[in-house]
Amino acid sequence: MTERRRFLRFQTALNALCDIFSDKCKAPVKNISKEGALLVLDKRLKEGTELSLSMDVPGDNVPIFASCEVAWQNGPLHDDTYETGVRFIKIDNSDKGRLLEYIYLQWLRLIDKT
Repeated sequence: MTERRRFLRFQTALNALCDIFSDKCKAPVKNISKEGALLVLDKRLKEGTELSLSMDVPGDNVPIFASCEVAWQNGPLHDDTYETGVRFIKIDNSDKGRLLEYIYLQWLRLIDKT
């Protein structure tokens, strides 16, 4: 299988609130990169489905908001959840800066362990 990712993904323990067609649900974020994230959802979605995401970043009081679209989905898994890859399609510049800062700190922790 060919790797298609252009950016490194970092394991994370972020929590997010998803808004899909005005239906809100909690969504743990398993990993994140500059252009997307891997969410765990309890809903089956079609590729291209748009959703709004509000991510809580540790140590920051203000969530990061992003509009996303589903790039792919696997599942259902053993607990009836779906691994859902999303691509960020719209994110405010200040939120993107805060997200990149969080990713950078994750990267520093990763290279510190090596």
